[in-house]
Amino acid sequence: MNALSNYLITGAAILLSLSGCATADLSDEYFETAARQLDYGDYSSAYLLEKAWDAYKKKDYAKILGYTTKCVDIHGDEGKRMNSTLSAFEPEVSAGELWALNDVGTCLYIMANTYEELQRYPDAVRTYRQLATDYTYAQCWDTKGWFWRPAEGAARKAEKMKNW
Repeated sequence: MNALSNYLITGAAILLSLSGCATADLSDEYFETAARQLDYGDYSSAYLLEKAWDAYKKKDYAKILGYTTKCVDIHGDEGKRMNSTLSAFEPEVSAGELWALNDVGTCLYIMANTYEELQRYPDAVRTYRQLATDYTYAQCWDTKGWFWRPAEGAARKAEKMKNW
């Protein structure tokens, strides 16, 4: 698609959300089409996570799901491998070395929250469970100077939503 088509897709999503239509009605096909238009840069987990956070701040759901899905698809296996080597959270001084675990875990957190906002509860439950199970020891650096843990509370959220 060209830039005009991309603009129209984004505009349609904005109009739907502003008009009070449920964003949960947006189809998988809509999100897949929009994801094909994204610039994935160098495909690094850091780039994809940065773009996902930017999109999340703007509530640009198509971009959020595009960037987070791409990060999980490309770097998820390495993140799982890193997680499987741990039995506790890595100390702050070396936590950043677990780039795939941390970035994929954070992307899953963003993705799960997005599905929840879209009222796509089965997708949110699946994603929260994946985060809690496969990326338990993921940590995310906060620009305020500390790490937080995306998987904390993920299993509890999944359980709470499983019947919605």
